[in-house]
Amino acid sequence: MSKTSFFIVLCLFLLQSCGEEQSYVPKPRAYPRIVYPEKVHARFQRDGVPYSFEMPLYCTMEKDSSGVYTQQPFWYNLNFKPFNATLHITYYRFKDWQQFDSLVSDTRKLAYKHLQRADDIPEIPVYRKDGLRGHIFDIKGNTATHMNFYLTDSSRNFFRGALYFNKQTNIDSIAPVVEFVKQDIQHLISTFKWN
Repeated sequence: MSKTSFFIVLCLFLLQSCGEEQSYVPKPRAYPRIVYPEKVHARFQRDGVPYSFEMPLYCTMEKDSSGVYTQQPFWYNLNFKPFNATLHITYYRFKDWQQFDSLVSDTRKLAYKHLQRADDIPEIPVYRKDGLRGHIFDIKGNTATHMNFYLTDSSRNFFRGALYFNKQTNIDSIAPVVEFVKQDIQHLISTFKWN
């Protein structure tokens, strides 16, 4: 076969491959579509529990039964089931200022334990006219928890919450979910009352 005939066959092959057929390109990487539940709230209030607040209807409230600590009567887990996240709720009735300072210090330590992985931990003070005080630790970055807070009446009651996702997460993929859940926790804080 001569060089000319080889060149003609090669050109014909190239022309045939330039047909009108559509070339396929791989789809870009994407994340699954998230369907957010409707924001409807109901008051969580139980006999004998010294606090109440509004919680989303898509959540369930369960008594804490982790068994890691001594069973406490007013410890609960607020489960954000569609997102596999839990707000761990603890309550203490403190007797003196030394115990109060210890509870505040413990909350701060729990929040700042994530400082190595956090991008930032802004502290947002809570002051309400009804005497409710506290701090919200809005933990930014790829950490195990994304929000910790405490609320107190500064006389005897101390309420703490810590938001955790139940599986290892990547903040790039769950950032919209984190913001959605944080809004519900902000609503919980704004409707919180001592009984």
